[in-house]
Amino acid sequence: MSYVHTLTLATMALLAANAPAAAQDCNNDGLADAQQVGVQGLTAQYFANRTWSGTPAAVRVDLGGTGTFDLNNWSLPAGVPSDEFSVRWTGGLVFNQTAPFQFRITADDGYRLYLDGVLIGSSNGVTNNEIVPETPITVTAGTHYIRIELREDYGEAKMKVERKTSSSTTWNVIANTNFRAGVDTNGNGVLDLCDSGDCNRNYMPDAFDIALNPALDCNTNGVLDGCETVAVDCDQNGIPDSCEPSLVGLAGRYYATNDFSGPIVATRLDATGPLGLDFNVTNGDNNEWMPDGVPTDNFSVRWTGSLIVPKSGNYHFQMQSDDFARLMVDGVLLFGSNVGNEERGPFYLEAGTRLIQLDLREIGGDQRMRLRWRPSGTADWLPIAGSRYRPGYDGDGDGTADICETGDCNANGVPDGFELSEGLATDCNANGLPDGCDVATGAADCNANGVLDSCEGAATGLVGRYYPRLGSANPKDPYRPGPLLAARRDASIAFADGNWQPTAVPNDNFIAIWTGTIRTSAESGLWRFRTDSDDGIRLSIDGEVVIDRWLGNAGIGFGAIELAADTAYDIRMEFHEGIGNQYCFLQWAPPSAGSDPAYANVPTSAFRMAIPDCNGNDIPDDCDIANGTLADPGAGIPDPCSAPTCPADLDGNGSVEAADLSLLLAAWGAAGGDVDGNGTTDAADLSLLLAAWGNCG
Repeated sequence: MSYVHTLTLATMALLAANAPAAAQDCNNDGLADAQQVGVQGLTAQYFANRTWSGTPAAVRVDLGGTGTFDLNNWSLPAGVPSDEFSVRWTGGLVFNQTAPFQFRITADDGYRLYLDGVLIGSSNGVTNNEIVPETPITVTAGTHYIRIELREDYGEAKMKVERKTSSSTTWNVIANTNFRAGVDTNGNGVLDLCDSGDCNRNYMPDAFDIALNPALDCNTNGVLDGCETVAVDCDQNGIPDSCEPSLVGLAGRYYATNDFSGPIVATRLDATGPLGLDFNVTNGDNNEWMPDGVPTDNFSVRWTGSLIVPKSGNYHFQMQSDDFARLMVDGVLLFGSNVGNEERGPFYLEAGTRLIQLDLREIGGDQRMRLRWRPSGTADWLPIAGSRYRPGYDGDGDGTADICETGDCNANGVPDGFELSEGLATDCNANGLPDGCDVATGAADCNANGVLDSCEGAATGLVGRYYPRLGSANPKDPYRPGPLLAARRDASIAFADGNWQPTAVPNDNFIAIWTGTIRTSAESGLWRFRTDSDDGIRLSIDGEVVIDRWLGNAGIGFGAIELAADTAYDIRMEFHEGIGNQYCFLQWAPPSAGSDPAYANVPTSAFRMAIPDCNGNDIPDDCDIANGTLADPGAGIPDPCSAPTCPADLDGNGSVEAADLSLLLAAWGAAGGDVDGNGTTDAADLSLLLAAWGNCG
């Protein structure tokens, strides 16, 4: 590994002519410039957490007096706890000779050491006399940019940094006199960071970044690709628009949270090599593959771009991840994983350029992500090489990313035009925007399902209604929905594990019920259906139960039903989630696929929401139910102008009798025998049950 460079003075001297006037804190690091320029020591940012995140609790200059970089339970600034904190030291390190060097690190707990932006060494735990790098690196005489980070968990806090030349046998703890709190290599009295800026916040001047790695400025305009304006990088994926057609790989957007919330803290071109997207799987135990500014744990990353499919056919995918991950192709969720290694397929893909998105949510521990595929007729899993990826998506081939042409008003990573053309969203008022975006800006949507009230009957997808999961006194049906929590348009039933339900719905103990119509293609005969869910599920088509795993836990269900060609049928799918994993898929296969078919997710285009308006008041029935204009026939789901036929039949056998009375009394004070829908079994329910005594209907 060669590390020779002559950039520190020559490159920075070029910047001096246009240097800005020194401000009190021109680089916004929390310390006045006068306390850094030419000052011995390192700038220390202390955080009251273990992830170097948020605003520092304190900023000061450390290592300013006599002594060496050998800190052991040292005095911390006010506001910094003695445990569970982190500190970042930045500045300059002086080398008095050009020679091959190594460092030796002792740290409690995790640490990272960067020299001129290159990660030299790191550890996630206690380290004693670790020599980094394994092979000495040649460093030129002069001042170099250094960044040292320490994560303190519990107990003792210490950090010692030593160095030596490869020809020496003696390790020397680095003396404080070799550190500079702020680097000013051209001697103009201004921090180098302020001469050229530090837009990527890696504590090195942007010009120095580019000089070390010209690929970071693909359009050679002197601005780091990840810092370009919307005018140059319209989709803000960290790659200038003019460079996207000539690059391979995927655009990665990184968040310092594990749920894609908050600002994007880093962008990077990933998956460029022969292994494609492969972090910490094939390449060994390397937990430091994330960009600067991304914490080791509790981060998330979204990769987007194009997947070039070589030929039409069936493809299986294998995804290895730690922790939660999911794969979407052409805006359709293929599958998700939280088990570390999951294989799904086959999925039929047309040859050509496909829109792809991969998401990873890292919680703690290892960080892994790999995607491979197995084309039809191939026995082995193969890497999806970087040459199969492009960082942008230009489906119409006009040289401009589609997301820049049509926008992404709902910020889901899929161009609005693509969503509309593929039936993933509706545009009933023909204004070029998905209806959900119109609703978000004030259009009428009385049932809050993301579809304009005037368009619901023709909208693709299904109505998804979400409820808390309550117990029931009926042993044949032990789960019942509580009060409606949320309703929305769901494009399809293809939900990977984790946090796909509306925000008002808890992660555990909920019920989802999807209703609408499903239309067959031009084939009559035995249509086969497959469900994959955790937990129970029940599918009914045209009033007939096709799959019933309502009392089961996680697993796969199969069913079949005779359906006519090009015909719409009522569909109802019920799903209940207990605790743990949450996933739910509905797939089908046409009669021509045979008795052992390859199932595919039922596409959005096959579904219609078909909300009725039985009283003709131009208000969807479920809105009438919500505002009391119509009676609730059950769980807020429209059943045109009808009421529940026999709510007192608690055991579902078609009559109200002694067994129902027994169930009601056993549930007294709870919800299991609730007849009047107020959430409690009480005297009113008993009165209604006795009044309904006898056969239902």
